[in-house]
Amino acid sequence: MRRAERAAQARRELDRKFEAAHLDPIAARPRSGWIRAVRGALGMSQAALAARLNISGPAVTKLEHAEPAGGITLAKLAEVASALDCSLVYAFVPNTTIEATVQAEARRVATLALGYAGRTMALEAQGIDPDRQREGIERFAQEIIDRGELWQGSPLVSSPRPPSS
Repeated sequence: MRRAERAAQARRELDRKFEAAHLDPIAARPRSGWIRAVRGALGMSQAALAARLNISGPAVTKLEHAEPAGGITLAKLAEVASALDCSLVYAFVPNTTIEATVQAEARRVATLALGYAGRTMALEAQGIDPDRQREGIERFAQEIIDRGELWQGSPLVSSPRPPSS
């Protein structure tokens, strides 16, 4: 199986997992952070959590303030989660689908790469019909994906090879 085919299969599998996960209810962290929210819901004092973690009460306060600010390590979060009888779930949750991200980036790269040719032809009074231009962008975008060249550096610095005729 080619690299591009494996990547497409991986995108489909991840998109299915994310769709089935129903992460929306937990995507937004409580304003006070998960540590304080769960500890409070359990009716557990800071002193009790401190004892479970073998740290001081002020250290728990520091953890509870560090979490919402992003100043806590995953290892420490996992340790605190365990002390709260929870599991830490770490994931990147796409804003759309992985496939939509790939397609949008491929269209952007193709548009940038083909933009120069389109401007040059327009200057020579050989402008391209907008429908044909969209078709060309879609076709070139798919070629970029198929060749595995989508993420090959910044398209502003070096563009992928132009489409083959």
